[in-house]
Amino acid sequence: MTQATKNKLIEALKRLLDSKPENRELRKKVREGKLKINNSTVEKEAGLSVGALRRHEDVRVMVKNKSLESRAAQDDFSQSPIDVLQSEIKQLKSDKTQANKKKKEYLDLAKSHEQALATQAASHIKMVQELMKMLHESEREKAMDKVVKARPDNLIKGDFR
Repeated sequence: MTQATKNKLIEALKRLLDSKPENRELRKKVREGKLKINNSTVEKEAGLSVGALRRHEDVRVMVKNKSLESRAAQDDFSQSPIDVLQSEIKQLKSDKTQANKKKKEYLDLAKSHEQALATQAASHIKMVQELMKMLHESEREKAMDKVVKARPDNLIKGDFR
């Protein structure tokens, strides 16, 4: 069974490299110029289940090498598979740099929002304290009970008595 599976996978890889797949979805991708040769497409073309390549390391290496060669042939700037991988590494480094910049930007923004929230909470506490002072002592307790009952998750802790 494994030799038959291996043969199916190799034949599927050959058809994909020749841009003549039998699978309807993959034929459509060929027409659109969007066919990528990878483990998934080889398994799909061979009519096998997902993960059928996991026991065929030699075929996986073959798929990877042929995929790189095919990408190098399609790319005008790349001369070899190494050039393709180097350009991919360069792109990934650029993406990582951009992600780190965004991360720093969002972290700074979060810190500024946290400071603004603390300032707002402090002014709110002062305002509530001043309003409580305006009430008669007998009414303060009732007012505070109303505040606490209205928002049991109230985060503001103030000394209102």
